[in-house]
Amino acid sequence: MMNKGPGRRGPGRRAGGPDTRAQILNAARARFVEIGFRAATMRMIAADAGVDPALISYFFGSKQELFGEAFALRANPVTVIEEQIAGPVTDLARRLLTALVRTWDDAENRATLVAIAHAGGGGESPALTRGFVEAALDAPVVARLTEEGMPTAQAQRCSAVLVTQLVGVIYARYVLEVASVAALSTEEFIDAYSPAVSAALEGDLPRRD
Repeated sequence: MMNKGPGRRGPGRRAGGPDTRAQILNAARARFVEIGFRAATMRMIAADAGVDPALISYFFGSKQELFGEAFALRANPVTVIEEQIAGPVTDLARRLLTALVRTWDDAENRATLVAIAHAGGGGESPALTRGFVEAALDAPVVARLTEEGMPTAQAQRCSAVLVTQLVGVIYARYVLEVASVAALSTEEFIDAYSPAVSAALEGDLPRRD
């Protein structure tokens, strides 16, 4: 009777090697572009790369971190958004706007983010940007508002308005590069658009007695 040696793997799965990390990144990038951030799962990406799903967690930790590395983002907008949503909801809208603007203002991030936005807006792969907005921004905002006691339907409506405002002003400044908007300094832009963005939540948050 033959004994199986330690660490022996079934066919079709590669162990971690020098090219495994790059293979995972290539597979992740292709999946994110094809079906979007929300729909792409770690298991799908592992299958595309021909590796054990555990290796993705080993190399990257989470899908959010994998997204950032797949697109070579120094400041990952997924992580930035998570950090802001975890804070108080009273100034959530302004914090989100400020964090997103500073992420896009980072010269090492901007070219990649603009390319992703153009891919989603030009009909080539709308799933990438739509999935990102739904999974990384809209859904977490809804969850945070319901945590504060807001009814689900109301939280969904408020989040929809907030997300629309945020996406709209970011696109106007960085993707469309509307001259009067792009010409504003970072602080001028935040101060100018914070009232409109914050209005999405004003008057709707449950009062804390």
